[in-house]
Amino acid sequence: MLRALSGLGARPQCRPSALLLVPARGRKTRHDPPAKSKVGRVVTPPTVDPAEFFVLTERYREYRQIVGALRLEFVTEVRKKLYEARVGVLAERRAQEKAAEHRGLMAWNQAENQRLQELRIARLQQEAQEQERRRAEEQACQARETQAWMQLKEQEVLQLQEEAKNFITRENLEARVEQALDSPKSYNWAITREGQVVRPQHKGS
Repeated sequence: MLRALSGLGARPQCRPSALLLVPARGRKTRHDPPAKSKVGRVVTPPTVDPAEFFVLTERYREYRQIVGALRLEFVTEVRKKLYEARVGVLAERRAQEKAAEHRGLMAWNQAENQRLQELRIARLQQEAQEQERRRAEEQACQARETQAWMQLKEQEVLQLQEEAKNFITRENLEARVEQALDSPKSYNWAITREGQVVRPQHKGS
């Protein structure tokens, strides 16, 4: 087969193009009929153990994963070396510039964090002072309300003491009865719907 193909490659220019492939010894073409002993043969694939197939599949997957990672690592290293060799000083300068920029940004970030921390502390102190002022105002207001309530109760007690002087007790019961008999009062009167008091008129008046 290889000899026939090599003969085709070395064919002189004057010959016409013709297919001179010679079939290999002991081989059949796809158009040849099968042998009589293999006419009724049914080709069955060999049995496969599921556990073994699973183990082999996992091992092949791990192998492909490991080899792929190694290949990626090697490719990255080679590309990095090519890049460093190609760029050289420019890459180093860019790296220094990026590092300087990073340091500047970190310093700015730290200063900004410090400023925000100071503002937060000032705000918390102001809120604490405001809360303390509100608490003092509430206590003062509560004290004023308590003082006003005590004064009101004292006035009520004084008023009750003044009214108690006119109460009828066992000691002044007879004197009050004699006073009531000496000054009689008439409650024989009515009130109209308009709220006017109507007293009875005596015949002699």
